[in-house]
Amino acid sequence: MTVSTLTPPSVQCPECGGHSIVEYKPTVYRCLKCDFEKDLSVPPEPSGAGLGSAIMGLAGFGLVLLILL
Repeated sequence: MTVSTLTPPSVQCPECGGHSIVEYKPTVYRCLKCDFEKDLSVPPEPSGAGLGSAIMGLAGFGLVLLILL
């Protein structure tokens, strides 16, 4: 196992807020304080918020048009 501590000091752990993120494996980063681990080779799951945001935007636009007319 090789641990690289060459991550920039501005990298912050999303769990504990610490600046102790290390490269645990070639695509896996881990926090030394709270053991948070993230594999960057796995794509993130889609949030599905795109359609909801579009509908809310259209509703807001329609409301503004209704008020102005």
